[in-house]
Amino acid sequence: MTLGTGQAADTGYTGTPDSITQAGPPFNRPTNLAIAPNGELYVSDGYGNARVHRFSAKGELLQSWGAPGTGPGEFNTPHGIWVLPDGRVLVADRENDRIQVFSPTGEYITQWLDVRRPTQLISRGDGIVYVSELQWMPGQKSFRQGSISQRQAARVSVYDDDGTLLSRLDEIGGNPCASGSFCAPHSLAVDSRGDLYVGEVTYTFAVSRGNAPEDCHMFQKLARVR
Repeated sequence: MTLGTGQAADTGYTGTPDSITQAGPPFNRPTNLAIAPNGELYVSDGYGNARVHRFSAKGELLQSWGAPGTGPGEFNTPHGIWVLPDGRVLVADRENDRIQVFSPTGEYITQWLDVRRPTQLISRGDGIVYVSELQWMPGQKSFRQGSISQRQAARVSVYDDDGTLLSRLDEIGGNPCASGSFCAPHSLAVDSRGDLYVGEVTYTFAVSRGNAPEDCHMFQKLARVR
């Protein structure tokens, strides 16, 4: 099936999150999609919009929620999305430095704040949630933290499904390109053994800006230690 019309929604977007003046219908540069246990589809519409859209398993639009902002249920670059077995919807609200948690029908439940610029989250349904987090560089601006004065390294964090931190894979030796460190983690997958796969947009976020060498990794596999 195809979702959307092929025409960008009118949100005021001109290239940056702060240019979005209003929420719009599907879509304006959607970022991710999650499938609920009942087959419904949830789409984070984040680069040029500030919404989550819920579709039936047949692709019918059921509802949309969200608006640009920092309050409960508002977004600045909803970038990743996942649905837990109990139906709770987790949204990586990237430029707000938080994960928001909603009911299956979009009611705000809570937020996780021990997170840095989250890009994606994923779970196998075993009570563990993996989150990839981009770095902040001096001169950039977080909608929650304000202006960034010191570099904050990229990382991958592991939570239980209520938001309690279980483990964190931090940068090794101050080198984002070291094996096991992260430069620009952007997407995640986890296999049947619990091994983790991390895809990174290294060139876009680091190499092209002079913040990493051209041979810095773009994909890593990490084995789960039991």
